[in-house]
Amino acid sequence: MRKILTLSIIAVLFFSCSAENSGVETVPENSSKINLAIGIKKDADLILVFKTLNELQFDIRQMNGFFYNSNTSESGVNNLMNLLNKKPYIKTGAWGATPYTVFYDQAEKKTLILNSFFGMNAANQTDLINLISTLNLSDRLSETKDIYLSIPEGTQTYWKTQMMTYPFVKWTETFDQVCLSFENANIISANVPDTGNVNQVIPIKVSFVIRNGCGGFGSITETNSGNTKTITVKAKYEGCYCTQNIGTVETTYNFTAATTGSHIIKFLQPNGEFLTYTINIQ
Repeated sequence: MRKILTLSIIAVLFFSCSAENSGVETVPENSSKINLAIGIKKDADLILVFKTLNELQFDIRQMNGFFYNSNTSESGVNNLMNLLNKKPYIKTGAWGATPYTVFYDQAEKKTLILNSFFGMNAANQTDLINLISTLNLSDRLSETKDIYLSIPEGTQTYWKTQMMTYPFVKWTETFDQVCLSFENANIISANVPDTGNVNQVIPIKVSFVIRNGCGGFGSITETNSGNTKTITVKAKYEGCYCTQNIGTVETTYNFTAATTGSHIIKFLQPNGEFLTYTINIQ
């Protein structure tokens, strides 16, 4: 399973919207949220699914199993991946269109698109529907379609049952665990040059390990002691259901030295040790 991203669906662009949730108390907008997963029938009308969830004013965090066939030729797969990676609901964090999710299947003579979709607000919903139409994509009718929703805390018992009354829903499940965490990243390497100029911003590419598919870049902090900078990179893990593949992520640390001479850059590792580099500033 893949990671869950928290984005709000507020405006409804091409779907009508109503708030007739009879039997449920009105919950303030700033109430706490909880996660609800719903299984989607393989032949469900995606426009109807979006319309219904918008009317219920639920946030669509993640969509899995919505796989498509494309008539794109084998030679056009790279261009297709580039197009898909321009979509903010496909290219996000550690996720995107890759040769593992977009590829030409020799047996089927079709190009397969096996990406998940994240943060499906109204604009992204519209764009996905248009993308399917423009590229003439055909639904692979996967039996494993599911959607992760964000619903008001305290309503999960009601909605876990109520969602089963909608014709496109196969199953429902809640998961209450914290789905966002930050951890000190295990640094693989940092591209630190041998020399640089004083008061010059020097971009340094840093590669670090993520332990599963929900991982991505979180933050960089630095502490200074004379000519020594200690750098801490944190990986962000966002999602309750994550693929278990270990991967690497690149980010950029912008180093600036206010004095000339030899400077030390130390990258803190999770075990308390350091990956240490020296740069001579002129």
